[in-house]
Amino acid sequence: MDYQSNDKVLGRINIQGLTEDILENIIGKVDEKVAEYLASKLPKKTYFTTIISIEKVGDSLNLVLDLEATGPFGDVYNYEQILQDAINYARSIFEELLSEYASRETR
Repeated sequence: MDYQSNDKVLGRINIQGLTEDILENIIGKVDEKVAEYLASKLPKKTYFTTIISIEKVGDSLNLVLDLEATGPFGDVYNYEQILQDAINYARSIFEELLSEYASRETR
């Protein structure tokens, strides 16, 4: 499992206003995008799993990712690097979705 904290402040977001439905929607979108990313970067016979969740810790949200990939061509493809790139991509999608929520909240 990879756990990365985000020290970059996205602005003031009222996380108390983030309902379970909103968080589930964000998780679903991040999961969909990460799966698309991995499918496009890994060989066709690669099996991958994505487990994505969001933790509320005080006034913060943490994106928790557990990504795995197994398959042929491990000597040709750097699976670890592809998974790390997917983690970075997931983080950017997560930040984008939170920014969208914050902009809707301030209207």
